[in-house]
Amino acid sequence: MRFSPGVLALVTAAACSQQRPTLAEADRSAVADTVKRIITGVFVAASRRDAAGYLSVYAADPDVHPAVWNGVAAPTLERLRATADSFYGAIAALETRASGEVRTTVLAPDAAAAEVPFTFVITTKSGKRVPGQGVATALLRKRVEGWKIVHWHESDEHFETLMGQVLGARH
Repeated sequence: MRFSPGVLALVTAAACSQQRPTLAEADRSAVADTVKRIITGVFVAASRRDAAGYLSVYAADPDVHPAVWNGVAAPTLERLRATADSFYGAIAALETRASGEVRTTVLAPDAAAAEVPFTFVITTKSGKRVPGQGVATALLRKRVEGWKIVHWHESDEHFETLMGQVLGARH
């Protein structure tokens, strides 16, 4: 089938001019509220040292690389679970929470990014309380089962010193 240059130009222009769906302010607000609830849930699950609850908000897609903590990647959910279990088992308690606004940017009807400062206190097995703070960023996508984290990056201030206080020389 042959197209005239004029028809081909019209079809190409129509395809290129299609805009991404826009969201009404109420829809953006609903996405931001959902993201805030998920991010808050991450801190709640971490404070309970609940690895299963912590992982429940992550997408299970095989191409998702779920987390980076202070430059150390957990490239699969299984690795993230093992890392969380190991850390939670090495401490007596963890109290963590968002210490500021969960700043959300709605990227598309099915995608959002968030940034949040947080604080924490880790109680070691010997009872020493070690405070800290950091910043986390998250990318979330809407999946069939709802909004899920597809990537999380966390940076703790003075990480090496902090881990030395918490885990000692073995870290």
